Amino acid sequence: MTAQQDNAALVRDVHQAWNKRDFDRIIALTSPEVEWVMMPTGQKFRGLDGMRQYAQGWATAFPDGRVEDSNLIAGDNGGAVEFIGRGTHNGPLMSPSGEIRPTGRRLEMSFCEIYRIKNGKIVGGAIYFDMATMLQQLGVTPVQTAATRA
Repeated sequence: MTAQQDNAALVRDVHQAWNKRDFDRIIALTSPEVEWVMMPTGQKFRGLDGMRQYAQGWATAFPDGRVEDSNLIAGDNGGAVEFIGRGTHNGPLMSPSGEIRPTGRRLEMSFCEIYRIKNGKIVGGAIYFDMATMLQQLGVTPVQTAATRA
């Protein structure tokens, strides 16, 4: 297999493991020096404990959550994956400004993750998503209509 194929397989494996809540598998695919950034909030997750905290945080907030890859591109040094995240907000969602209490609302939205991979392990990366859309779907912030914007 080529480096691109290996990296694509690793990214797919991470998402499959998350859907199974196999956090040990995610950690096995991760380098101890990893740094993962949640771009909309600026949160940084460092090391294996940080990566576990990141993965488990989403699962805690969305216990029935699933991810479905829609587009994956891999290169020699990493990969990028677009995916749809779906789930019900039945657990606390941690944010830099504190806990967002469970709303019981469904979430379905697009995300993009960028992976940096070295020697078959995740060494860094980031997740990108529209925080305003997430908060609106969770009912945490009011939906802004055309009339209220005017």
